[in-house]
This record gives sequence, structure tokens and C-alpha cells, in this order.
Amino acid sequence: MSGGGVSPLKNGRRWYVAASQPGREDVAQLHLSRQGFISWLPRQRRMVRHARKTVEKSVAFFPGYVFVALDLETERWRPINATVGVRSLVMQAGRPMACPAGLVESMQLLSDASGLINENPLLTEGGAVRVLVGPFAEMVGTLTRLEGAGRVRVLLDLMHSRVAIQMASRDVTPIT
Repeated sequence: MSGGGVSPLKNGRRWYVAASQPGREDVAQLHLSRQGFISWLPRQRRMVRHARKTVEKSVAFFPGYVFVALDLETERWRPINATVGVRSLVMQAGRPMACPAGLVESMQLLSDASGLINENPLLTEGGAVRVLVGPFAEMVGTLTRLEGAGRVRVLLDLMHSRVAIQMASRDVTPIT
């Protein structure tokens, strides 16, 4: 599975973590899938400034890491350490260290088919939200953008004009 979505693991497989070379998570995932390994790279949206421009990019949720599904008893896992883009599997006592049960599956439930994680699945662009804290507490606005990294942009009516405010997604709640 090179994208996102939920795919239950079978045949004794567990999720493990492969450390990638800096900024080469996509390369690592591509080469892992070419070798037949099931991998997953969770992503988030991030606003990136470059040459006086701000662009939205899809970047790794955990920079420098890719998840790999393995059954250590039946699959050869050592080739992963020689995969292009991979530094090595995260190890403990000479063996790959498994992720806590359910961790990756929980993140997959919050992601779309491309692996993009919606950090607050109840918040949707265009929906009404109430600000919970700060100088705009109790104001109601429109969520105009989920910006990734736990940030949102909310349009508020202030002094007879509409003003866009950026804040932490935990500081707003959807109005149903």
C-alpha cells in the first residue's frame, strides 16, 4: 500500500519504522514498494515559503520516517536497510522494533487515500466554528483552510469587515 487509507494487516504482520535519509521519505517509500514491501507514509499539509512565495505542500507527518508492514518470522527484512532512501529500520536488541498495536491503524483512519492526515476530522473547510480561547473567544466564524501542523485559518466578522485569523485547530470547535 503506497498511499493512505485503511488496510488491515494479515498473516502476523506488524508495523515497523524505517528511518529515511533526510528529505527522502518519498524515495524510500517508492523503493520499498518496488521490492514488494507494504509501506505507508503519513502526510500533512504545510505552508512553505520560498523565494517570496508561499505555497502549500504535502510533507511527511513524521519527517525522516516511513512505516513498513512486516512479519519478522516469514519475511526477509534485512534488505530494507539497503533500500535506496532508507538509512535503517529502527532497531531494539538487534531486531526491528514494532510500533505499538493500533498506532498506525488509528492514523490511517484519519487519513485520505494519499496518506494526508486530517488532524481534527470534525473540522471541515467551509464549516462554521466557534473560537474557544484567546481574544476572539466565543466568536463564530467560517473555517476557510486546514493548514496542517495543527493550524487552521478562520474568517471572522470584526468591526464591519471579514478578517482571516490563523490559530491552532484545538482552539476551535465545529458548530453542528
